[in-house]
Amino acid sequence: MKIRVKLYTILKKYGEGKIDENNFMNLPEHETLHGLAAYLGIPEKQGKVYLVNGSPRPKEYKLSEEDEVKILGFIGGG
Repeated sequence: MKIRVKLYTILKKYGEGKIDENNFMNLPEHETLHGLAAYLGIPEKQGKVYLVNGSPRPKEYKLSEEDEVKILGFIGGG
């Protein structure tokens, strides 16, 4: 299935070579957000928020064709 993926902040580097120039990529049918993050190589311990079609979703959420996924990483500061 084809989905649009946008990575933000410190997570951008994980999309290099895996997401095309239009922010699309192909995944197996009914892949979860957790599976997407694993495919991209984003460490599990990395704090992140998933938005699918503009709504927050848990990592167990199953993706569908043409979903737009945004993954935002937490940035700490002092």
